[in-house]
Amino acid sequence: MSTFKQAMSNLANAVQDLSKLDVITFEGSVTLEGSDPELVRFSDVMAKAKDNTTVKVKVLASTQTSIDGDIVAFYDTNITDAQRLAHADLVQAGAESRKATIDFVKSIVGDIADL
Repeated sequence: MSTFKQAMSNLANAVQDLSKLDVITFEGSVTLEGSDPELVRFSDVMAKAKDNTTVKVKVLASTQTSIDGDIVAFYDTNITDAQRLAHADLVQAGAESRKATIDFVKSIVGDIADL
């Protein structure tokens, strides 16, 4: 694949990734034995824990926002006010981070367009 095609593919993937924000708040405990160097990312930990029947994890809240304004939210019926507020703070932080990334990409695209 040419460098230009690869760059366009990477840009399309980045735009798709920026179009949605997913925040999931878990409660529980995950204990993994060993010193596997791959267990430094949460997604890796959860993948390893998935088949472990001793792992106890519960989804307390989940929010997905789309760039077009659509929002899907789930709250466990037993979520506490503190947990709900913590989740809302995480959603806000994620939205701010996504906005900063979009603004950064727009500034780069603007700089390239000015060439």
